[in-house]
Amino acid sequence: MTNISILGQGDFIQLATRITTKLASKMNVNIQVFESHPEDADDLLHTLLPRVEKTETDIIITGRFTKGLLESKTDIPVIHLHLTPSDILSAVKKSMPYSNRIAIAMFDLADLRYDYSALQDLLNIKLEYITYRTPEELQVKIEKFSKTKGAVIGTGFAVTFAKQNGLHGTLIYSEKSILESIERAIEIIHYKREEETKNQEFKAIIHSVRDGIIATNGQDKITIVNEAARKLLELPAESLFGKELSQAVSDEASRQLADQDDFQDKIISFEHSRLNTNKTILYQKGRKIGNVFTFQDITNIQKIEQKYRLENEAKGQLAKTTFEDIICENADMKRTIERAKKFALTDSTVLIIGETGTGKELIAQSIHNHSKRKSHPFVAINCAALPETLLESQLFGYEDGAFTGASKHGKKGLFEVAHNGTVFLDEINSISLHFQARLLRVLQEKEVVCLGGNKVIPINIRVLAAANEDLIHLVKNNTFRADLYYRLNVLKVNVPPLRNRLEDIPLLTKLFLKNQSKDLFRQLEPYALTLYSELKKYHYPGNIRELYNILERFAILIDPADEQQLLGAEFIKQIVLECMEDRSEEWMHMEDKIEMGIKESYRESMLEAEKVIMQKYLESFRGDKSLLASKLGMGRTTFYRKLKDLDITL
Repeated sequence: MTNISILGQGDFIQLATRITTKLASKMNVNIQVFESHPEDADDLLHTLLPRVEKTETDIIITGRFTKGLLESKTDIPVIHLHLTPSDILSAVKKSMPYSNRIAIAMFDLADLRYDYSALQDLLNIKLEYITYRTPEELQVKIEKFSKTKGAVIGTGFAVTFAKQNGLHGTLIYSEKSILESIERAIEIIHYKREEETKNQEFKAIIHSVRDGIIATNGQDKITIVNEAARKLLELPAESLFGKELSQAVSDEASRQLADQDDFQDKIISFEHSRLNTNKTILYQKGRKIGNVFTFQDITNIQKIEQKYRLENEAKGQLAKTTFEDIICENADMKRTIERAKKFALTDSTVLIIGETGTGKELIAQSIHNHSKRKSHPFVAINCAALPETLLESQLFGYEDGAFTGASKHGKKGLFEVAHNGTVFLDEINSISLHFQARLLRVLQEKEVVCLGGNKVIPINIRVLAAANEDLIHLVKNNTFRADLYYRLNVLKVNVPPLRNRLEDIPLLTKLFLKNQSKDLFRQLEPYALTLYSELKKYHYPGNIRELYNILERFAILIDPADEQQLLGAEFIKQIVLECMEDRSEEWMHMEDKIEMGIKESYRESMLEAEKVIMQKYLESFRGDKSLLASKLGMGRTTFYRKLKDLDITL
């Protein structure tokens, strides 16, 4: 609903009331008419105006003189009544029966718009024009005109003054002029509301964005400052509107902002922060009318970039395992985990050494999830699984056309994808010396250059590397670079093989079988000790991975629904042996390296070597002396004599 207030005096009040009563319901507007007394300015401004403002009116319609008094005293739009030539002609016609001498009293004769002097000869009348700046001046001039016994055409209080001096007064406004003024007021209110809506939308947009925004006019005075700019630049709470830009920022920052025309992504140091800054100059018809500056928090840009990498490029590159997921009872393994937890809290490179299948990647994932980088990508790659050229393109990325078959859009390397996260290089002992040199540069410089490109890309990554043999032996054999070894071997974690942590076999077996089938585990539970005992007799060259393979075969071969299978200790033993690789060939696959000191004499050295070798065999065969004697081609008596000669007690 539009609220309109009309202010006037005398005869005008009656005319306006009559018209608005008919129009209000038709035009869906609320129109109120107030009687004003412009000659009493104090009453108008301090009594009538507050009454009008309380009605929450959208616009005020009144005469020119009253408009001049009100518009500087209120925020409500004020328009003057519209006057048409037909209003003048109609008023002249109505005045002619009373006198042929007619005075038109107007605050501003410009409202007449035309010269009406031609009417004098045409209608045999004499026209006079009365202008005024105050009601008192108008009253004096009408009193003087009253001596002519003429008629007066004018506004409401001009007609009132005429009647007070015994003259006929004709209201210059007609129903048409009041109606047109109301229609014009409605258009103005509609336009004003649209502008207010646009302004509110504009303010909402300006204040909702994370980027700081400051706009200045052609004189470099501030016109807009959003909340983000206040926070980023730590500006004072008071209004900066109309102030020089140099009053809001430091002299150096102000100089850089004014230093050149448009610029993008310029890093500028302000008093409390360094911000990515953009400048756009505004032109109107080739003339500069202002500037718009936007400011971005560099840290926030990095967070957005990282979020994009996580959600798109590094999708699925996550570490799933934590230290809590690694089950063990073995003291060595517990010490390994505690050491790895300490290493996780640093940002240093970690080298993980362990045989195949010991769970090196689980340790690596756990280190990542225990570190400050846990919310960033964990990128794992098996260096032995890919040809070197493919491995290089995967890790470093490539540009369009870098090699035959390369994507036309190029591809980011895993080092770049893992920015702020962790890269796990498994089986790093398998890479060539050439590739080792490239990898060393990444670790030293923390930057990469993709294949076919020349742009240096800075990266922030932590490297975890794993090998299934001690790299120092490769360094001695000149198959692994010493400088890379020392770069990787900052912190070292040795993962013990399963044969050295036999007490963990029951835990691992229980977990695996429960995950496979809870019903199967319940049926096997009475024979669990037998199962664990048999499993502990094996050497496990493939470590935990091999244990799980054996258990998977075991779970398939044990069929509780098969009535011909009679579950029992002997049956369990039989199935376990069937699931294992040929235990008699175990000695052929031992990967342990034996180290010993040289004695003073050759004979003592040979005896010491034979003793160490025999102890290793006994350890590998879990004390099964009969099987070991058979494999060594000795009778039992000879075998026991050999143990005695070597001073080995069982």
